[in-house]
Order: sequence, then C-alpha cells, then structure tokens
Amino acid sequence: MQTARSIQLWGTIVTLGLAPLFFGSVDQVWVVIWTIVLSICTICGAAGPLLGRRQRVYLYVFFALCGAYAFAAMLQVVPRLIDPLNDPIWQRARELLELDLAPRISSRAEIPPVAVGHFLLVLTSFTCGFFVGTSRNNTDVLFAFARYLILLYATYGLAALAFTPNMLLWAPKLAYQGSLTASFVNHNTAATFVGIGVILWASLAFRTAQSLNFSSLRILLLTPSYERIVFKLILRAAAALICFFALLLTRSRGGLICSSLGLVVAIGLMIANSLKPKFWYLLVAGSVALAVTLLWLSQMGRIGSQGLFDDGRWFVYEFCIAAIRDRPVLGAGAGTFGDLFPSFRHHGFDMGGVWEYAHSTILEIFFEMGIPIGVLVVLGAVASLLILGRSAMNSRNSDRLTLAATMGIAVLSYLHSAIDFSMQIPGYFIVFWILLGCGLARSSAEEPTRTGPRTRRIAL
Repeated sequence: MQTARSIQLWGTIVTLGLAPLFFGSVDQVWVVIWTIVLSICTICGAAGPLLGRRQRVYLYVFFALCGAYAFAAMLQVVPRLIDPLNDPIWQRARELLELDLAPRISSRAEIPPVAVGHFLLVLTSFTCGFFVGTSRNNTDVLFAFARYLILLYATYGLAALAFTPNMLLWAPKLAYQGSLTASFVNHNTAATFVGIGVILWASLAFRTAQSLNFSSLRILLLTPSYERIVFKLILRAAAALICFFALLLTRSRGGLICSSLGLVVAIGLMIANSLKPKFWYLLVAGSVALAVTLLWLSQMGRIGSQGLFDDGRWFVYEFCIAAIRDRPVLGAGAGTFGDLFPSFRHHGFDMGGVWEYAHSTILEIFFEMGIPIGVLVVLGAVASLLILGRSAMNSRNSDRLTLAATMGIAVLSYLHSAIDFSMQIPGYFIVFWILLGCGLARSSAEEPTRTGPRTRRIAL
C-alpha cells in the first residue's frame, strides 16, 4: 500500500512538472502519455487508505458531473435519437452528396479524439490530486514542488525573453513577439500559469510574515530567533516578485487581472482566518480591496490603453450566444466549435486567422454541450469555491495556507476561463485540476488526518 501511494504521489508530481514543458502538451501524443501516467497514478491512489465520508461525497459528486457530461456527449452522436434536435448539416449533406447519412444531434459522426483525451485528463488529474490530498504531508510535498516548478518556468521565461526572444524552447517563436510565454505558445496561458506561482509564493510569504510576533522593528532586528524567519520571508517574497514580474511581461490583460483578484482572495482569506471578523466587516473590506485592485489594474499597460476585450471576442461571443439559442438542450456536439464557427462568420468579422476556441471556455461548453450541462458545470465550480472559502475561513491548522491558496487559484482559473481558453490547454489545466482536487480533499479531511507513506518533508 505504501509503495502504491508513493508511486501515485511522485507520478502526479512528475506530470504536474512536465505537462507545461512541451509547448503546453497540446500535441495528441502528450495527451495520450499524460492520460496513461495519470490513469496509473489513479489506480495506485485507489489502493491507499479509505477516504473519509465527506471526501467520498465530494469525489462521487465530481464523478457524477463527469458522468453527466460523458452521457450527453454520447447522446449527441447516436443516430436518429431525437429528430427535432438533429443538426441540419446532415440533411444538407444528404441532399448535396446523395448519400444515406444518419442524422445526429452533433455535427460530427463521432466524438473527436482530442475531446475524449481532454475529458480523461480532467478526470484523472482531479482524482490524482484528490488522492494526494488525503495526506497532509503529501499535500505539503505536492504544493512545495508546484511552487518551485512554476518559479523555474517563470525564471526560464524571463531568461528566454532576454536572451532568445525569437525562440520558443528549441523552435522559432512565431507569435507574441516581445511577450513572455515561458514554455507555452500563448501568452495568456503563460500568464495564468505564472499567476498560480504568484498566488502560491505570495500566500506562503504572507503566512511567514504572520508568524512574526513582535511589537516593534527594533525587537525584530535584535531577536536572534527571528533571523531565520526573516530570511525565509525575504526569499519567499522575492520568489513571488519574480513570478509577478514574469506575469507583467506576458502582457496579458486577462491574466494580470484574474491573477491579481485570485491573490486578493487568497490573502483576504488568510487575514480573515486569523482575525475572525464579522461577516459585514469582511464584505466591506473585500469590496474595498476589489475596487482598489480593479482601479489600479485599469491604469496598467494594455489594459489602460486598449481596454479588457478586443472587438473580435465580442463578435465570437455574440455568435456563440446565437448558436446556444438554436441548440439549447444538447448543444452542437462535443469538440465541434472549431468545425462550426466558420459558418457563423459574416462580412463584419475579420476573416483572417483560425478560431479553434471560443475564447471563453464556459461559453464554449454551453455551445457544445447545451444549457443543462453548462449549468451543472457552473454549479460545480461555484460549489468548489464555497467549499474552499468556508474551509479556509474555519481551518485551525496548517491546511489554511493550502486552502486559501487553492481558493485563489480557483478564482484565477474560473474567471480567466470566462474570457479565454487557458483551461483547454493540457499543460495548464492538468496543473489546475491536480491542485484543485488536492485542496478539496484537504477541505473535507477528517481529524485525525490520515497520512500516507513517510515521505521526506520538504522545507516550506
């Protein structure tokens, strides 16, 4: 059992660390590789200690959501299932080609392999992270590796922008010249990725600062026992600043805004956990912090000069909403946005470029899967935020750092998924789902905490 849990832990860490490396693992080969690795890790994790009652409930709810999503995707490709919902493309194809083609709800005859691969990656990533989260020690190890690995990617991105600005790893950089992209092709995905690093390191630095109990700066400087803590605080704050500097150099408007809001939420939860303020105080303080953050961000870089959105996205959002109205129940079919979007273009839209994504993951889910599945996904996301926020507020042990940071990462990822497609890039969403699964497992952990195999504790 201990061997299986060790394999599960380190297999999950290796996947978390290497998935962003190969251009975000967008190639189908890497999707297959990480699916296999995470599937093995999931099997090993299932051989570990039994989950607590609340942990089982959370995991079963997640499986139920995934099951509903998969069931809807299968219904979409069943021939002649519900005639009024069939895509009209099949009738037109029959008339033009004079072939006996069976109509389907989806515009494709089968579910695209990429959509299947991404679904399996989400399922196994979350489950692996959840199994890691059943052990507090393993959780600390996972989050420590996540912090250092993201810092390493951010440092590489800074070095690459300075010394090899025209190269992306070993290949020529064809897009986003002058922007930091680290190992990703898209600067927005790189921004959300290093944004996770900002939240992880800043939260850790803030917790270190909270541990300093002193009444004046003089006492702090003259107390030898504080020397090590101050040194840690300086290093952790420096790591957070490196990640934040990398975030700024991505020149991603959405990434900067969402990362900043996620950081405000994480730090706010840690303050609230310590002070235990009344609800109205917390609401007012949070509103003021949010307003100040948005005001500050609105004057920075591309946000101040170009605004938050470009016109192309508004056109795409309008097309998606119109398509959702036409296909409200079961959508247009899993993984069909790239196929159908060209038919929605008109003379007022820029005909250049290829729009493989809707630049809004949640809107694309409504487009492809229909309103019922989209609502379930939104409710699941909201439920995860409520669970993490409540647990971070009430935690009385070291889990409060993990829970607050996970909450901030969830806010960052959910908000950014509403305006871009980072959550559809394996190199990012693998990291996110592993950390989210781990955080939700810690939020539902029952005392005494079940520990896994004895792994060497990494200095935090």
